[in-house]
Amino acid sequence: MQDIFERMQKIIAEQFAVDAEEITAETNFEDDLGADSVDLVELVMSMEEEFEIGEVREDELSGLTTVGDCVNYLTKKLDA
Repeated sequence: MQDIFERMQKIIAEQFAVDAEEITAETNFEDDLGADSVDLVELVMSMEEEFEIGEVREDELSGLTTVGDCVNYLTKKLDA
């Protein structure tokens, strides 16, 4: 799980031009990073590529509002 978090930190830091050390599990994409819908689509595409999980369904996206949500989602997806 820590590995997934660290990989997500790297993706988010690159995409949003922030220091990876500032990103925590509680970091909210919209509130803390100012992400809009285009940013979130790009982030999901990066997640799909980095973790080789296939396409994330739109109904799964609504629950992914923080970095921790994404880490939990990826952990479940990769363990399945």
